[in-house]
Amino acid sequence: MSIFDNAKKALDAFKTRASGRIQMKVCMMGPRAVGKTTILTAVFNNTLDDLGVSTNLQLQAEGDTRADLTQKKRYLQSVFANRTDITDKPSAGLAGTATVNTFDFVFGLKGKEPRIDMEIKDFPGEYVVDHPDDVIRFINESSAVFVAIDTPHLMEEGGKYCEVKNKPSAIIDFFKQQSIDAEKLVLFVPLKCERYFHEKRMDEVLRRVEEVYEDLISGFKANGKVACAVTPILTLGDVEFERFKTTPQGNTATLSNGCPEEAIYRFRGNNPQYTPTFCMQPLYYMLSFLASQYERNKKQRGFIDKVFSSVFNLFDSDTALFDEILRMEKNRKTDLPGYKVLCGADLFKYCK
Repeated sequence: MSIFDNAKKALDAFKTRASGRIQMKVCMMGPRAVGKTTILTAVFNNTLDDLGVSTNLQLQAEGDTRADLTQKKRYLQSVFANRTDITDKPSAGLAGTATVNTFDFVFGLKGKEPRIDMEIKDFPGEYVVDHPDDVIRFINESSAVFVAIDTPHLMEEGGKYCEVKNKPSAIIDFFKQQSIDAEKLVLFVPLKCERYFHEKRMDEVLRRVEEVYEDLISGFKANGKVACAVTPILTLGDVEFERFKTTPQGNTATLSNGCPEEAIYRFRGNNPQYTPTFCMQPLYYMLSFLASQYERNKKQRGFIDKVFSSVFNLFDSDTALFDEILRMEKNRKTDLPGYKVLCGADLFKYCK
């Protein structure tokens, strides 16, 4: 371990003692403008209704994250109120950027001071290729990795545009070059699934994820330390993919890189509402995974010192928080349309 690593650990320990909170990190990977910020907006705004119904847990956004996600929700609500046309243009509207975005949350029991600072970093597809060392460093510090997938580009025209949009080859190559030495949760999260959900085609979405990421999934299975699942999300609710923009000749209009120039979405029903669905599932999976790790490894102090020691030490000292996370386990679903635990189901076994 380098002097820098030792200094960083000492600084983290000091921050933990000073704030009384520990830090938990989550890595998000996926293409720009796929809807990752939209999902976090739903998680932030719906957590009290969803998480708080059957548990005493609370997740809150902090600082700039709170302001940004509140503004994003207002924008989305105005889209529904005004029936504004919804299109996905790689270079227009609320399209993402090539920079790394950081989202800050705090987590704990309702009515008490938060115990966990949760940092979520969103690495766009380009970053995985251009700055792999930065990404793997953060993954090594993270409790979970969420791989966001643009579902229309995964599914339409036989998946013709999946590679150019979702960059699965880059993600697969990235993980092939890394060594995962500690237990890790990896979730494939198909977004913008509304059309396929309403058409009862989520099994097709699941099969496509398994096909496209087959080599990566096989590597996770062989590793034995990775719990991997597919957890689709309905990003907006009553909005679903309609078609890609076409040329006068009837072909899909594409940019110079081969990506569709524009994805067009339509409102569903006579009174469409902003109703994102299943957005909390990745959080439920992550918390269940951490609780399982703790239960299985709490007697192996060497393991705890090496992996997420601060989280496990928190569970040692705050049994009320840990008990609430165990109660939350019943909210984690494995039988929703398109959901499947691909490997590492035994890594959840102490929570079932």
